[in-house]
Amino acid sequence: MSAGFTPTPEMLDAVAEWRQRRPDEQVRRAIVPILRDRFSIGPAEAVEVVRQSNAGGADAS
Repeated sequence: MSAGFTPTPEMLDAVAEWRQRRPDEQVRRAIVPILRDRFSIGPAEAVEVVRQSNAGGADAS
């Protein structure tokens, strides 16, 4: 993961939007590849986006 990587609000919104999908749609298209493709980030950064989204946003520790 890049040192100092901070997800943008748009990245966190993308995770929230994905969570609103039906479970079968979530299985068909996992969130990490969506984030990687949409924001041109690596897998570690995509996982960090999900982690921070789970914690309540980019300001969560």
